[in-house]
Amino acid sequence: MTLCFKANGKPDLATIPDWLSVEFSFAAKEPRFYSVCVLPEIADVALVLGTLEHDGTPAGWIAHLQDLGFEDVVQVSCNEFFGVRGDRDR
Repeated sequence: MTLCFKANGKPDLATIPDWLSVEFSFAAKEPRFYSVCVLPEIADVALVLGTLEHDGTPAGWIAHLQDLGFEDVVQVSCNEFFGVRGDRDR
């Protein structure tokens, strides 16, 4: 299942791993400027190979994002990013 988050902070975008999709919003009305999605098809392989050590919980992903320099991370519905089909398993 895809997990989606909104966040602020100053992450080094050059070091963002391939299992995360990160987009920046310039909309001033947005309280959080980064939209982050976990790409399960890449994250699952990274877990098996040992490249990613993670428990798979939303709290674990929030901690992982904070380690990458994101701040004020909150989980949001993937519907915000992908529309009606966003909360379904892919």
